[in-house]
Amino acid sequence: MKGVSVQRKNWTLQVLENGSANIHIEILGKYTNPVLLEYKGQLREISVIFKPLGMNRFFKDNYLSLAPEFSQELVNDVWGQFGESLFTGDDDISQIEAFLLTQFWDNQELSSIENSLSFLENSNEQMSISDIANKIGLNLKTFQRHFQKHMGCSPVEYRRIYRFRSSLTNKLNNTQLKNLTEITYEEGYYDQSYLIKEFRKITNHNPKDFFKSTSKVDGDKIIWEIK
Repeated sequence: MKGVSVQRKNWTLQVLENGSANIHIEILGKYTNPVLLEYKGQLREISVIFKPLGMNRFFKDNYLSLAPEFSQELVNDVWGQFGESLFTGDDDISQIEAFLLTQFWDNQELSSIENSLSFLENSNEQMSISDIANKIGLNLKTFQRHFQKHMGCSPVEYRRIYRFRSSLTNKLNNTQLKNLTEITYEEGYYDQSYLIKEFRKITNHNPKDFFKSTSKVDGDKIIWEIK
C-alpha cells in the first residue's frame, strides 16, 4: 500500500490515508475471529493471495515467524525495495510476476506438508492426524511441528478451516440452492447443529444470516461482509 498508516486492534485493521509517499506492506497471519477492515481516504493498494503453503516459496523465513499475529507489517529489505518501485509504472501485475520469479525457491521440507493437504481436505475419508503423518513418512510430532511452522496453524485447525471454506463454496457456487442438511452431509460435519456452531464460532453469524450478508469477490476466492 502507498500513502497509508495502519492501526491494528481487537481484530480490526484500519488503513488510513496519510498523504505520504511511503510504502507499507501488511501480511495477514492466522486469525480465529472475523477481521474487520476499515478504509478511510484514498489510497493505492495491491493484494496478493497465496494458496496454502504458497507464501513459503518466496521467503527464506517460515510463515509462522513472518506472521505470528493476525496481521502485522512485513519488514523485509528485498520486499521493501520492490514495493518502492511497484507503484511507479503502469503494468503492476507484470512487475509482481517478475519479482516473484526472482524470489521463488524450492524448500524440500514443504513437500511432505503439501502431500498432507490432500488427506486433510478429503471430507469423505476422515483420517486421523497420526495416520496422515504415517502416510507422508513423518512421525506425529515432526509432522505437527513442520505443519505449524509453515502453515501457521495445526493440522486439526487447517482441516476445520478448509471444511468451513468448502461449505461456503458448496453453498454459494452451486446452481441448485442447497439446504444445510445437504451441506452437512457433503462436507463431513457430524450433524447440522455442529455446522451451525462452527459458523457462529468462525463468522459470528448463524449460516442463514451469514449467507444473506456476504458477497463474493474474484469468483469464490474471497467472501466479504460489506458494512
